[in-house]
Amino acid sequence: MNLIADRQLRLGVAFLLLLAAVIAGAVLQYRGAFRSTIPVTVQADRAGLTMDKGAPVKFRGVEVGKVRSIEARDGHVEIGLAIDKDSVEDVPAGLTAQLVPPTAFGARYVQLSESAAETGSSSKQIAEGQRIAADHVTVEVDEAFTHLTEVLDAARPSDVNNALTAVAGAVDQRGQRLGGLIDQSDRYLSKLRPSLDALAVDVRRGDDVIAGYDKAMPDLLKTFDNLGKTSDTLVAQQAKLHETTQALSDFSVQTRDLVRVSAAGLKSTLTLIAPVSALLERYSPEIPCLVGGLAGVNELAENAVGGTNPGVTTITRIQPGAEPYRYPDNLPVVGDRRGPGCFGLPWIDAAEARQPSPSFVSGSNPHARPGTTPQQDVATTLFGALAGLVVGR
Repeated sequence: MNLIADRQLRLGVAFLLLLAAVIAGAVLQYRGAFRSTIPVTVQADRAGLTMDKGAPVKFRGVEVGKVRSIEARDGHVEIGLAIDKDSVEDVPAGLTAQLVPPTAFGARYVQLSESAAETGSSSKQIAEGQRIAADHVTVEVDEAFTHLTEVLDAARPSDVNNALTAVAGAVDQRGQRLGGLIDQSDRYLSKLRPSLDALAVDVRRGDDVIAGYDKAMPDLLKTFDNLGKTSDTLVAQQAKLHETTQALSDFSVQTRDLVRVSAAGLKSTLTLIAPVSALLERYSPEIPCLVGGLAGVNELAENAVGGTNPGVTTITRIQPGAEPYRYPDNLPVVGDRRGPGCFGLPWIDAAEARQPSPSFVSGSNPHARPGTTPQQDVATTLFGALAGLVVGR
């Protein structure tokens, strides 16, 4: 009887030990004690409130390891990962990490992703001891609520209520107008989008403009200082400035009265000057020729009239008198239509000087005179109108 009891006791103890070993093995298997892994470290600014040891590590949605440690060091967090050796060949070296929850309220896990620069091009696999930077850490709902609570603690509920009531009153029954405003803004942005490249170029050029202003800043400051001195001078001379403005005001009044009285005469004068101005405008090309010719003649005339010798130096001889004026044969005629011409001026050479003088349609012809004898020319020169009596005798 005792042997049977002892045997049953031993069997019970063995069963309990076997059950404990199975449970311990299951626990160790769950914790990855029997897995062959390599250590990898993720460095992040923070880990969040729901990141725990044992959290899964996923790559492309497939679990490839577990979180084995979370430690705070030098203002950042280092998360130790245990990557299964069976998955090492499928995980590339160029990685970034994201700490994200599966749902809004779930615990976080580590999501490994290929970096943009290494996507599809990396042939190296993840290595033992590799450090991975975390580029995104999702904000938990409880953390958002914590920040909201801090805001509500700082802002009085009555003020928040008044602000929300004012906003509600502002948008009440204005949905159509708000929708129209949104549509109009969308159209404006659509039209602005093609000009974004030009706007970016202008912004970059703005840096050059600002650099130019920076170089010119000392000169600008000096200019502003001079403006200050100028304003001080104006303040000191304000009495004289007042007198000047008063004199200008009186002058404007007198000018207005003069213009009012002389308006008809000024109008008539301008009307009469118009054709004269038009004529001068037409023949204005002759003026430089005339001035240049007079300058050349002046150099020649200096030898004869007081230029090199005092008095007048001439070679004088008696010439027949000009034909007297005869009416109506010598009435003036404005009939020349050739327009402006310099006729060789300002410089006339010897060959041009021997050319006959130009003939103008003016009603008179100095070369057309009746045939006379030398005796008649001498008598006309000496006796003028009595020449006929002398020669006739």
